[in-house]
Amino acid sequence: MLVCCCVCSLDSLQAEILRLKATARVNTSVVRLGDIADVLHADPEQVTRMQGMILQPAPPQGRTQVITISQIRGRLQALGVDLSQLELTGRSQVQVSSQEVHQEPQQQAVTTQQDQQQAEQKVQQALTDWIRSSYPNSQQFSLSVRLPRDHVQQVLDNRADLFRFAGLDQLLETEQAIGMKLLDAQGQSHELRIICQLKRIPEILAAKYTLNKGTVVRADDLVWMRPEKDQTGITDPRLVIGRELTRTVYQSHVMRSQDLIEVPLIRDGAIVTVYARRGGISVRREMRAQGTGGMGDPITLIALEGRDRLMATVTGYNQAEVNYRPANEVQQTAGIQFISGSSDASAGNTQSGTIQNAGGYAIRRGGIRK
Repeated sequence: MLVCCCVCSLDSLQAEILRLKATARVNTSVVRLGDIADVLHADPEQVTRMQGMILQPAPPQGRTQVITISQIRGRLQALGVDLSQLELTGRSQVQVSSQEVHQEPQQQAVTTQQDQQQAEQKVQQALTDWIRSSYPNSQQFSLSVRLPRDHVQQVLDNRADLFRFAGLDQLLETEQAIGMKLLDAQGQSHELRIICQLKRIPEILAAKYTLNKGTVVRADDLVWMRPEKDQTGITDPRLVIGRELTRTVYQSHVMRSQDLIEVPLIRDGAIVTVYARRGGISVRREMRAQGTGGMGDPITLIALEGRDRLMATVTGYNQAEVNYRPANEVQQTAGIQFISGSSDASAGNTQSGTIQNAGGYAIRRGGIRK
């Protein structure tokens, strides 16, 4: 099974020529670009990167697969390759077959799961140190490493401070294959390829200044903060802006979902226009709210005069709607006034506590909270 994608930053790959072969034989579990094509007009580092790109699983032993040029284009595009920078020549399809995979001798030491974890942790720490020394904003990322099983013993047997890395794209957040060099006890250099993934640690929203209970939060009230270790928070402004605070949030403290509620569209005691609709007819009445509600909430309404009471659903700012009922029941409702058409309910501007579009919010970045 194909378990990884070999991805690199293709912006740095200038125009090259890929000359497809007529046939190819592979002795691994995957088919790489270097198995089926010659990379021309590229520097050695670019050739190595492109040759290592994984296209698909290899065919079973004794079977042949045909890989067409359109399949190759599709896979390269999925890996982020700018096809305008590549020229594919040679055959229009490649016949790929599998050689017998070499089996390790029975007497060779078996790599355990613990060995695998120790080797990956060793590489991860070495790569983390290298990233921190190479990229000033490296604290914005977390790192994971996967090491091919046949490299585990080499890693465990050699010093981590002599590991060297190349080909890392710090902007890529999917898995990518990078080069790694190590020196053995005899001073000989060995080149390996490892799989790593950098994940950007998202900044979270915090109060720009102290916000009192009952404040309806605006974009200007917020700043982005880099989270402390294991600190969680809200990363989507739409979950904060336009909502009301249920407690005071002090300057530089993170915003929490449990401290925010939807702004009520109807408050207790407000005069509410309640509608009943059927077909092309809309019926409305002014009533008083008994309780508070947001969009879609049920709410009890009582008559301004008299003892009428009904349940309705909040549909807008100081607006509600009752369920459809038979026409004879609607006509028997006392104090309701008929109006023509059905568009009156939507006339004018309504207010809502829900942010429909978070685009364009300008929230500046703050520092790390002390």
